[in-house]
Amino acid sequence: MPREIVTRDGTSFRFREYTLEPLGPRGVRVQVSFAAPKHGTEMQVITGSPFEQKEWNAELRMFLPRTAPSESQPTPRPERNIGNMIVGTVREVGSAVTRFKPGDRVFGYGPIREVHQADEDHLYPLGNLSAVNAVCVDPAHVAFVAVRDGNIRIGDAVAVFGLGAIGLMAVQIARAGGARKVFAIDPLPMRRAFAESHGADRALDPNACDAALEIKRATDNKGVDVSIETSGAGRALHEAIRCLRQCGTVVHVPWGPKDCRDLHLNEEFHHNRPTIVGSQAWSGWANPDRSHPLWDHTRAYQTTIELLRAGLITGEGMVTPIVPFDAALDALVAIRERPETTIKFGVRIEN
Repeated sequence: MPREIVTRDGTSFRFREYTLEPLGPRGVRVQVSFAAPKHGTEMQVITGSPFEQKEWNAELRMFLPRTAPSESQPTPRPERNIGNMIVGTVREVGSAVTRFKPGDRVFGYGPIREVHQADEDHLYPLGNLSAVNAVCVDPAHVAFVAVRDGNIRIGDAVAVFGLGAIGLMAVQIARAGGARKVFAIDPLPMRRAFAESHGADRALDPNACDAALEIKRATDNKGVDVSIETSGAGRALHEAIRCLRQCGTVVHVPWGPKDCRDLHLNEEFHHNRPTIVGSQAWSGWANPDRSHPLWDHTRAYQTTIELLRAGLITGEGMVTPIVPFDAALDALVAIRERPETTIKFGVRIEN
């Protein structure tokens, strides 16, 4: 039986065998060769989210108190898959599949597992994409939408706070889109080094300097036109506001911050009148693109893939470490304990 990686709380992981469902008419069975998690987002889901205490009302578009709170002891968290994107080879297709045939190389969303099944519309041809760039399509798409939400234009000065995979893609996309100056802010040296070699004019350690002040000084005391915040930290959002030009724009990408003690809206926010834009690339929230109908989710996603295929942005060198499937459990624990050793984690699965 094939194996997949599961966890209950994000602190320990195990392999679990699973049974493949019969392949439906539009189903595609993929032998997975490479996979990657979306570490930050998955840890948010595993360790707690608003959905555990409240219910999302799609009609009102509001979180509301749960209608029937349980008075019993909370049930243990169920085990869940780990993983965000997979790359592999088509082994079998359903009777109605027209886009793929056995032997085709594909990529798409899926957990870290040996064999994956999906509807043909949920997979994409790999083509000239490397496996590394394929698993970076998701963070690149989030970054692409964030850059467009910020209306970044040629000549603009931009700051990106948080240099995980999304932030590093935002650095590259902002530069490719014409930003004249790009500042990258993160406490981890590995991430700052990647940013400086992939489009950032300057990378700053917020623990070693007043990053917002340094950005102001580097822009003739004016500040940047747009800040993109991807870390989910209250302090980072505050600094993203501080480094703006008057009436500039902050694009807020992540869930959070959960702790807002370092976010002070009675300071620069009140005096400089910034615009804060919420950016969410997932079509599941039913938010239209801000340039709809000219742009929609499909066009943004396909354009992101085209940027990677053209070499205008890249995940090469960003996915590290890459470990064998059998070593992935220990590596996942190590990454949680030593985040300075990784940007985005990859798993190579031998077939």
